Amino acid sequence: MKPSFFSYILIALLAVSSAVFSQTSQIQPKLADPSAAAIRGANSGRLGTIDPAIDDIRFSFLKLNTGDKMRVTVTVKNLGLMNYESGSNQQNVQLWEEYSSTNRKMVKLFPFQNLNANASFSFSYERPTFKPSDEFPPQYKAIIVYEPDILSDNNTKNDDSKASNNSMTKHPQD
Repeated sequence: MKPSFFSYILIALLAVSSAVFSQTSQIQPKLADPSAAAIRGANSGRLGTIDPAIDDIRFSFLKLNTGDKMRVTVTVKNLGLMNYESGSNQQNVQLWEEYSSTNRKMVKLFPFQNLNANASFSFSYERPTFKPSDEFPPQYKAIIVYEPDILSDNNTKNDDSKASNNSMTKHPQD
């Protein structure tokens, strides 16, 4: 009995497929940066990130000759591992005094431009302290605000990787 043409094709396909499968088991993934494979730990999720964030709102009370004052201090920190580099007037931090969702006013506007990785800056706002008769003192909200086209300006060094930490609200009595 002579082998048919179909048998030859079947044998050829089996030979090719076994060669292909034996090579795929030896393929190793290639990393663009081989050193990235060795980085592990708490910071590994932030590699290559730029993340300006509202880090803290603090309240302190001052006694001056003119009367008691309250100081509100806002701290902004780049939680990312890369420097934030931007143009002037592309971003600022706004501090709002909020009595209710419809009764609020901006009390401070603080522009900034560049912020190195893990660096921070602070600014303050002072006002007379609240009297005991002030039944409902306001809460304070700090917000990082970017110009609308900052993500499309072809500068990847000013693209914030995590917008969820760009605001914080605190009450002086908390």
